[in-house]
Amino acid sequence: MLILSALLGVTAVGAPTTIRVWAMGEEGLNLEKLIPAFERENPDIRVEIMQIPWALAYDKMITAVAGGTTPDVTQIGTTWMAPFAAMGALAPLNEFIERSAVLSADDFFPGSWGTAVVEGVIYGIPWYVDVRVLYYRTDLLQEAGFDRPPATWDELRVVGKALADIGDFGMGLSPHWQEFLPFVWQAGGDLLDEAMEEPLVTEPEFVEALEFFVSLFRDGIAPLGIGEVDLFHAFATGFFPMYFSGPWMVELIRARTPEIDGLWSIAPMPRQAAGTSFIGGANFAIFEGTRNKEAAWRFLEFMGRAETQVEWYRILRGLPAVKAAWEDPLLMEEPIMAVFHAQLLDAKSPPAHPGWEEIARALMTRVEEAIHEITSPAEAAELLDGDLRRILGRL
Repeated sequence: MLILSALLGVTAVGAPTTIRVWAMGEEGLNLEKLIPAFERENPDIRVEIMQIPWALAYDKMITAVAGGTTPDVTQIGTTWMAPFAAMGALAPLNEFIERSAVLSADDFFPGSWGTAVVEGVIYGIPWYVDVRVLYYRTDLLQEAGFDRPPATWDELRVVGKALADIGDFGMGLSPHWQEFLPFVWQAGGDLLDEAMEEPLVTEPEFVEALEFFVSLFRDGIAPLGIGEVDLFHAFATGFFPMYFSGPWMVELIRARTPEIDGLWSIAPMPRQAAGTSFIGGANFAIFEGTRNKEAAWRFLEFMGRAETQVEWYRILRGLPAVKAAWEDPLLMEEPIMAVFHAQLLDAKSPPAHPGWEEIARALMTRVEEAIHEITSPAEAAELLDGDLRRILGRL
């Protein structure tokens, strides 16, 4: 047997452990580029990647959990952490973190780390982050009489009105929760209390944010009921001279609208009580049903290292969730990245509640009703309070 094993090249230790990893969208198409380095460091582990379209991912994960056919590791959207943790699908990682010589909570931006924690339990490792900032046309602001972007709510209104007066609108905006919630945080408010048991939407800070947000539509600064718009064309033509978006837009604007090179830039979110933005992105998590938790954890450790996240930025421009990665010259040499880095220091994720999808739908419905003047902002807040109490089981 020993002679036969030697002839076949099989070691006495046995075959490498194979871990299956699900990854979504463009991330899934490019993740293979990181695997050779991982396997060189971990010759006893092999990685198989399945790419899944984002549009199908949530339902596919639900089906796999129900059928007991989950892979070992999955990429997971930050707002999906709580629902899958609540159904017992994800493996708690506190024990792994405590004994890890590679990763700790302090390595990550607080807002990003918060997306991986549900009710005090760690269920994931942040991979890349998505944080919203203000995109604006420098030439059109100058034409309207401004030499810098708006830094406060008051300035956002003034600049937006001036831009609308010389063009179509002052900015692109929608009632989506990712665009509205930062205003709530900037006002010092929130959706739910820290225990996620009581709504906070009738508090003065939330109502103030909703009133200001609605006023941007009411005053013609933001569009109302114009349907779908090609954002790249709208930005290039000045139809939307300002809007909020994430880091992926930088390369897309350069590629799709080269005619405005040098005529646009980005800035941190405008401040009220704070300048908080939305933070999202994706984490890696281990499914509870895997028999390969140790091998899966080594994969998560690798993906959470600063040098790996720098390489991922090189491949797909995904912003690192690890603070040390931002010290790499690759990120430091591009001035526009400094804005994202500054914004990451003041960014939040929505409540890590299992009912988040239902909460988000209720929130957007009430915000849209206020925008269309079906209700006043104060009435919308009261109605939303009732919605949330029903979702939370408080009624």
